[in-house]
Amino acid sequence: MSDVVRRLGSAGNTPARSGGVSVDARWLELYAERVDDAAEELTHARSELRDSPLRPQSFGEIGRTLRSAEAYGRASRAIQQQLDRACDVLAAAGKGLHDVAGHYGGAEDEAVQQIKKADRR
Repeated sequence: MSDVVRRLGSAGNTPARSGGVSVDARWLELYAERVDDAAEELTHARSELRDSPLRPQSFGEIGRTLRSAEAYGRASRAIQQQLDRACDVLAAAGKGLHDVAGHYGGAEDEAVQQIKKADRR
């Protein structure tokens, strides 16, 4: 773990040590919030779509003859399944990003406390 440089709230200008990894926990946290917002918007859109399903009478006599409602119903179910997966993936990605940001941000806070403690000695 000594090869990992942890930075909280930096602008990303400081390069990582040779062979190390640089993690900007604050940036990750902000990005996680954006992912959470996208997941929430998509979940809301999915709910609205489910609350307003297509009805067979929406297509009129020609629609009944051509069985448009059935075709659109199948397409709608496929899209809803994709929306379900997208909502799940976005929610999981947001959680993962929050976890990583918390891990690296927490390690930074711990390092600051240890430095302060050493300065008091």
